[in-house]
Amino acid sequence: MITDKAATMPAPDDGTEPGQGERDGMDRSYAAAGQAALMLVESLMLALVERQVIPAAALIEAVETVIETKRRLAADGHEPETALRAAALLATLANSLAAAGPATKG
Repeated sequence: MITDKAATMPAPDDGTEPGQGERDGMDRSYAAAGQAALMLVESLMLALVERQVIPAAALIEAVETVIETKRRLAADGHEPETALRAAALLATLANSLAAAGPATKG
């Protein structure tokens, strides 16, 4: 179990002095956390489909709901660039699930 907060939020490794480039370091930390989370969720979803625990169609529907929400947020002006990038990543995830097997499997 990791209890050290520093272990969960690594310092930037960009060669800057402490306090310099802090914004860039946090952006990289958030990007790394986001990538890890997305990869983990995709892996878990694919494992659930492969083991026939949850039909791919159900997971695809859930992902498509989130895609629609992100697109709506973008249209409403809530961090539109970020929301549209997230929607694109989620669309890739939905495609990965669709390719994992028949969406009607279950």
